Amino acid sequence: MVKNWLWVSAVMLVFWSACKDKKESKAGSVEVVSLKTDDQKFLALKDTAQAKLPVFLDSLKPHALDSNYRFLVKSDFVEGKNHEHMWSVVYKYAGGKFTGIFADSAIYLKNIKMGDPVSINQKDVEDWAMYDYKRNTDMGNFSDKYLRSKQGK
Repeated sequence: MVKNWLWVSAVMLVFWSACKDKKESKAGSVEVVSLKTDDQKFLALKDTAQAKLPVFLDSLKPHALDSNYRFLVKSDFVEGKNHEHMWSVVYKYAGGKFTGIFADSAIYLKNIKMGDPVSINQKDVEDWAMYDYKRNTDMGNFSDKYLRSKQGK
């Protein structure tokens, strides 16, 4: 019983931390970046994220519930013809799937909201980010610079 309570508390702490930071970073207006489905640069960045996923997994395994770390994956969420590529905090990987909590703000999709549980296939990961707060370092987030360059265009 105590073990289950500790596990749930750790997951909620990770989720709360992600949501807190997300709200602070979205204090202003949100700018949507639209890309073509066959955007070669974005697809190449996804390939990079997939190729380097073992680094992410090697760190997730021992630190998934450690509050000094945060692990996120970006994937495509679909509702009808609408697609949004958004972030989820993940805390478990098994059987080729990540388990986590949706940590983004959907603009067009109505079937998902911040805090919803998610299961994401490894093959569907478009990007990943890993933050080590103890050492003040981060890794991944391969698409960020490219997407920022597309804002306002």
